[in-house]
Amino acid sequence: MRTRTFILCLLALCLSTIRGYASGLGDFRVNARFLTDRMAFELHLNSNQYNDLYEINYDFLCNIGPYVSGIAVADTRAMNAYYRYLDERNDDLRWVLSQAEYVRFIDIEYFFRPIYAINNVCYLRVYKIYPNRIHFYFGPPRHYLTYRGGHCRAHFGGVSYYRRNYPARYHHPVYSRPCRVSPQMRPHDFAGPRPGNRPPQKPNWKPAPRPDRKPVSVGRPNYRPPQHSDHKPQARPSHNPHKNPGFKPQERPTRRPEVSPDKMRPKQIREKSNIKEKERKSLSKRL
Repeated sequence: MRTRTFILCLLALCLSTIRGYASGLGDFRVNARFLTDRMAFELHLNSNQYNDLYEINYDFLCNIGPYVSGIAVADTRAMNAYYRYLDERNDDLRWVLSQAEYVRFIDIEYFFRPIYAINNVCYLRVYKIYPNRIHFYFGPPRHYLTYRGGHCRAHFGGVSYYRRNYPARYHHPVYSRPCRVSPQMRPHDFAGPRPGNRPPQKPNWKPAPRPDRKPVSVGRPNYRPPQHSDHKPQARPSHNPHKNPGFKPQERPTRRPEVSPDKMRPKQIREKSNIKEKERKSLSKRL
């Protein structure tokens, strides 16, 4: 019985923490703690602000988790959801940070717009400034392992939890100007649309009507079919004719001409002399 209870508790713990590992950016809790740690270090925040800031960053990363793949390729629906959650996160920070701290927060790009994309992959800007990911200036937040999005706006009808609890926790002046991210920042954060997407069509554009029937092919202009003659071509002459009409080719001799002794080769000359010597000896014997 105890073993079964332990297994069920372990399974419930795994299901409750799996949300923090489903993002293309990595572990939600680690990223939220690292971003909160650097913000607390540069903005000089107290412990209450540090804990609330971790909740806000954690909720923001969890909300954009399902849209990370679309954000990386500049999908319109995913980017609209990203900037909506980013504006909610920045609005929640107005009630946690003082007016002077919030002004400094807006001027720091890797805090105010924490995510960017290169080559269809999303990254946190804070890691470019602080590449050592295992170093922290402060310890983990008070509820680092137990918080699971209980103060998210989805649980309060879209109203900020930190705005409702601001009078009981904080007493500093609140930043009152608009804190939304300008649409002109999108090209600086993410790549353009996919090259395969079609260009936007004009509102009054209509496609050209299709013809009722196919056009009749009339062939090439000034085209004449080849003319076939009935007679066969003449046979090829046995010899090549000469330009002179009275020219007659010489007949080939039936017998090879004798070679003069001066043009004969040395071997032929020796054979010729031997034949003459034999004829001379035979003539001398007859006499």
